[in-house]
Amino acid sequence: MENKNNEKEITDGEMLEMSNHLKELYDKKEAELEKIKDENLELKKVIMSCYGTIRLLDQQWNNILLDRDTNNYILEALRSYLSNVVEYEILHIEDIL
Repeated sequence: MENKNNEKEITDGEMLEMSNHLKELYDKKEAELEKIKDENLELKKVIMSCYGTIRLLDQQWNNILLDRDTNNYILEALRSYLSNVVEYEILHIEDIL
């Protein structure tokens, strides 16, 4: 339909189609946002775990409670853990290969 200014008027069907399309876009963005929030929470947990481990090592470095071999083992475990997090959670290496 056209009005007296030769502008096309939107029909109810076209309006419904546009609103459904916008709802699909909104739902997609909401899902993406939720995924980002979940990833953010997991990375915060990783950072807190690593921070706690580093604090433990720092406190024990000058104490005799943990020997050098134990400290090295903990450091190696932390390095390995962080490598896995970086490869699979941040860089998503499994998607690349």
